Amino acid sequence: MRLAALSLATTLVAVLPLSAQDMVGHGGPVSALDVEADVLLSGGFDTRAILWDLGGATARNITRFHDGNVTAVALLSEGQFVTAGQDGRLALWDKDGRAPVFASEVGVSAVATLAVAPDGAFVAAGFWDGRVQVLDRATLQILVEQAHSDRVTGLGFLPSGDLVSVGGDLRLSRWSPKMKLQARIDLPDLPNGLVITKGRVAVIFADGALRLFSDMGALLPERFLTDRPLVALAATDTDVAAAAIDGTVWLLDAADLTQRHMFSAAGGPVWALALDGEQLFTAGNDSVIRRWSLTDAASLGGAEVQVAQDYTDDSRGAEIWQSCAVCHSLTPDDHMRAGPSLHGIFGTPIATRAGYEYSPALRELDIVWTPRTVSELFEFGPEAYTPGSRMPEQRIGDASDRQALVEFLDRAAQ
Repeated sequence: MRLAALSLATTLVAVLPLSAQDMVGHGGPVSALDVEADVLLSGGFDTRAILWDLGGATARNITRFHDGNVTAVALLSEGQFVTAGQDGRLALWDKDGRAPVFASEVGVSAVATLAVAPDGAFVAAGFWDGRVQVLDRATLQILVEQAHSDRVTGLGFLPSGDLVSVGGDLRLSRWSPKMKLQARIDLPDLPNGLVITKGRVAVIFADGALRLFSDMGALLPERFLTDRPLVALAATDTDVAAAAIDGTVWLLDAADLTQRHMFSAAGGPVWALALDGEQLFTAGNDSVIRRWSLTDAASLGGAEVQVAQDYTDDSRGAEIWQSCAVCHSLTPDDHMRAGPSLHGIFGTPIATRAGYEYSPALRELDIVWTPRTVSELFEFGPEAYTPGSRMPEQRIGDASDRQALVEFLDRAAQ
């Protein structure tokens, strides 16, 4: 009986329609998605951007251009697409191109987010250093504005053509097409992403809230979804999807943020979301791009959600480690999360583990990981201690907590 059941299950997987299959092609975490008509575009930590044929669930074009992570992607008109990366560059591609038709110079700061104007004429990029660049696709001229004093965490074009930005300085700003400030408001918490839906501004926050704002910044409906940070967002004029750092995803009504469905899409962070009229796409640490029904949130693909299992000894250090486990494993050579495995970290020179693609800035540093240097990393923060790395800014202010973490690593990472 069990053999018969197994045979039936195998048959069901084997005949799964190609149009419903999940997509596997990246060699590591997937950090960016965009979808339109019959194609989906993805960007990953493996330096690849992949243009997928949704009907056949196959890769139509695979590009490797950026030095480091592909941090943002967007589909454009006339079959073109744009990619942006850790190297601070924007690249415009024809759908079948093997080299970009245009690429900006290497930047001093990574690109964090992209947005495309409603008519497709302009592409805006937000950077970790707070700058916004607006690329005119007709002339290939770039306008630059210091929009925020901290990382730009979200961009979106309003139907009018004005641009809205949010940043780590806890501000939301509206800009004219020539980047003249039109309005600015203070935000209640750290914003982690922005999309435009029905002419309004939807923003996700580190406090677990999804808030809607008018085009001039007035607060509209808000919904507290979780006590975990929200890290990914997508929207159409009818649907909004938000994802938390623990892999939970919410499908909401765009009008008033009424919750339709909540489900677990991954065993770790969902870094990217994309929506079309029929399905939701999610992607995260395990390199799989999954499809979900908008009707009932059922899985439309064949890949199982894998829940990461990490060692814990119920200590204070193990508790602190759970935040690190979002991006790092303790298993040897497990580099399938956003960061490299930390197995055997003590005594290891920085950026030397085989199998992980480190940023150029990190490879140039002269640091050996010891209990002292790991503690200093979290005392001063990655931006000060390992400038130019891909690690998000975070600190552990309590010295006893830093000590508990390194003691846990000394036990668990060997």
